[in-house]
Amino acid sequence: MANSQASLGRTLLWGVIATTLYGFLFYFADDFLRLAHTTQDACMAPSGVNTDYFNKATQDLCAGKGGTFINGTWWYVLAPIAMALILSYSHGMFTGLFWDLLGLKAKK
Repeated sequence: MANSQASLGRTLLWGVIATTLYGFLFYFADDFLRLAHTTQDACMAPSGVNTDYFNKATQDLCAGKGGTFINGTWWYVLAPIAMALILSYSHGMFTGLFWDLLGLKAKK
């Protein structure tokens, strides 16, 4: 009984962590897109309700499109990659514990 309660607690903990990370990702989705698009020099141009990004743009081309030129920063690519790895790990832990809690095991 104590083992199943501990297992349930761990499952719920990892479920809350994964849900929180998914919420964080959806709430800051535009920021993650901006980071991913601006690893190289880019032009950020408004397009209705959306924003278009043009890579390898020059300041003159960007001004012609009515956008803002952003100098690229290579390490911005690390934020989306880190988020993907952390989210994948937490979701995997939750899923594995969930199926173990239900009593389903892989065939050996």
